[in-house]
Amino acid sequence: MGSSVASNEIPALQKVFHVPNGSQTILPATMYLIGFVLGPLVFAPLSEQYGRRPVLVWTLCLYIIFTMACALAPNWAALLVFRVLSGIFASPPMSVTGGSIADVDEDKVARGRANVIWSTATLVGPLAGPVISGYTYQYSWTWGFWAAMMLSGICLVAVLLQPETLATKILRDRAAKLNKEKGSDRYIAPADQERLSLLVTLKITTTRPIHLMFTEMLVSLTCLYMAFVYSVFYMLLEIFPDIFEGIYGFTAGESGLAFVIMFAGSVVTVAVSLLYDRYAQGIVRKHPHKQAEYLRLPIACIGGPLFVVALLWLGWTSKPSIPWIVPLLSMVPYGVAYQMIFMAMINYISDAYGIFASSALAACAAARSVAGAVIPLAVDSMVDGLGIAWSCSLLAFISCGLSLVPFGFIIWGEKIRARSNFSKKLQETSHPELELTRSLSLV
Repeated sequence: MGSSVASNEIPALQKVFHVPNGSQTILPATMYLIGFVLGPLVFAPLSEQYGRRPVLVWTLCLYIIFTMACALAPNWAALLVFRVLSGIFASPPMSVTGGSIADVDEDKVARGRANVIWSTATLVGPLAGPVISGYTYQYSWTWGFWAAMMLSGICLVAVLLQPETLATKILRDRAAKLNKEKGSDRYIAPADQERLSLLVTLKITTTRPIHLMFTEMLVSLTCLYMAFVYSVFYMLLEIFPDIFEGIYGFTAGESGLAFVIMFAGSVVTVAVSLLYDRYAQGIVRKHPHKQAEYLRLPIACIGGPLFVVALLWLGWTSKPSIPWIVPLLSMVPYGVAYQMIFMAMINYISDAYGIFASSALAACAAARSVAGAVIPLAVDSMVDGLGIAWSCSLLAFISCGLSLVPFGFIIWGEKIRARSNFSKKLQETSHPELELTRSLSLV
């Protein structure tokens, strides 16, 4: 929610901070997403080394502090700095949560269902931002930030009640407790058998997402696909006012309700996913020793073409001669497609990279945050030059090409993994965190 909560407060921010029209108006969202680029690259691998819970607790506390700072910002520059810091400390759940789910659920079907709930939550947040700010901005531009801070306080209570899920951290804590009780140092956790220096550990863990992004084809292509789909969402934040306020005369609050329609589509996806899980569960039971990550991908194979259809529908029906309900309803298949793509690709990467799912997901989170921060800066020029219909068509054509990614993974995914040294060691080593840390230290 933090990324989009300022979307409808831009006119008020322009008035208060004397910001001219133009590309500066998208900077509150852009700066937040820049923080989303930086955060996962550091915090996700640190969570694999020092535990999920400490990372989530401390970063959420800092996020609350810097969100409050946004509401109290004395000028435009300070607001943008606080937005970057808010984004950095809001980013860990986007990658660490996937790792926690992989820690807890060894059963891939159960893990998939948990990821469905999580990926739905990651969609609800950005959708809720425009709805909330669409109504709160008329009272004060600060109310969107106060709302985000209060909701984060509720989340902090939930995180504090969450136990540690990382096996290596749990064993390390147990060993430390036993050593303290026995007054000895005889108990050593497996992850500590080859303990590296703090500097070397930080170097390895913080470069792992980048290593995966540029050396693992599965991660690279997933990053590319998810990054573009994610950036389209933030482009729609800029296009929607042109359509629903400019063409149909909606208020900012009413325009934000289009995102509620999008959420309705994502709910449909949850139901479809749960039904599909029954089929996947049957396959897994028949072939328990066979890698079945590819079973995640048919959902994305449906979502990709549907995403293209939704964009064409929106672009070519946004005309004064066509009732507003027609382009608005395009957000139902858009919500379905967005959720299908994210849900399938996140599940696939989580299954494929096991204990290092957080690092792989961090690479994806960083890539899509870069795209979400940079690509929407071109929206005004694109719409001015091409118009709404052809702008949406351009996005649809690019989406059509990228929709081939999950099909390619189904056909060649196992061959790609068979050639990957990282994947081989992950499958063959009893303690992959030790073996891969040892090998990455040589990179």
